[in-house]
Amino acid sequence: MPTTPPEPLLLLCGGLSRRMGSPKALLNYRGHSLITRQLANALPHRPVWLAAAGSHYADTDGAVYLPDALPAHQGPLAALLPALQRAQQHGHRGLYVLACDTLLQPQAVIRVLQQAHHSAAWADGVVLLADGNRPHPLQAHWSAKLAAPLHAYLNAGGRKVMGWLDNIPCQQVAMPPAWPPLANFNTRADFDRAVAVLEQMEQA
Repeated sequence: MPTTPPEPLLLLCGGLSRRMGSPKALLNYRGHSLITRQLANALPHRPVWLAAAGSHYADTDGAVYLPDALPAHQGPLAALLPALQRAQQHGHRGLYVLACDTLLQPQAVIRVLQQAHHSAAWADGVVLLADGNRPHPLQAHWSAKLAAPLHAYLNAGGRKVMGWLDNIPCQQVAMPPAWPPLANFNTRADFDRAVAVLEQMEQA
C-alpha cells in the first residue's frame, strides 16, 4: 500500500537580522550553526526547503533553496508563497514553517503542531504555535491551499503576516511551558539568554 510522503519543512533564513548584527542562521550553538543544527534534525524525516533571499549557507547539502516571490527582502510572506506553490506541484497538502531564529528542534515543533492535524485550519489555513496570547505564525503548519489567496494578497500590496492571518482559518496550539524562552530571538542578548535556558534544561 502506498504511503503518503512526509510534508516538507520550510526554513526561513533570509532575514536582514539588523538587531542581531549578523545572520541568525549562523549563530553558533555547541559548535554548529543554527541552520546546520535544524537541518540535521529535519532531513532524515522530510524534505527541507530554504528561503534564504539569495544567500547560500555552508553545510546545507540535501536542502533545496527557493527564491522569494518578491525582490528586496519584502517579508516572510514573499518567502512562503513559492514554497506553497511548490508544495502543490509536488502533491503535498501543506508544509511546516520554521524561522531560523529558534533553539527549538524542527521535529519537536512538528510533533506539537500535529496535535491539530484533524482541524479545519490544518486542511485550509494555518495551525501555529502560541505562547499565551502571543502567536508564532512562523512556527506553524500552512495548508498548500493558501497558495492562490496568498498570491492575490501579495499582488494587492499586502505584506503583514498578522494582517493575512486575520483573513484565513487559524488555530493555535499552546507551546510546552519550557519553550517560550527558546522560541525566537532578535538580539544577541536574547540569544545568550536562550542558550543559557537550553543548557540548564539539558543538564536537568
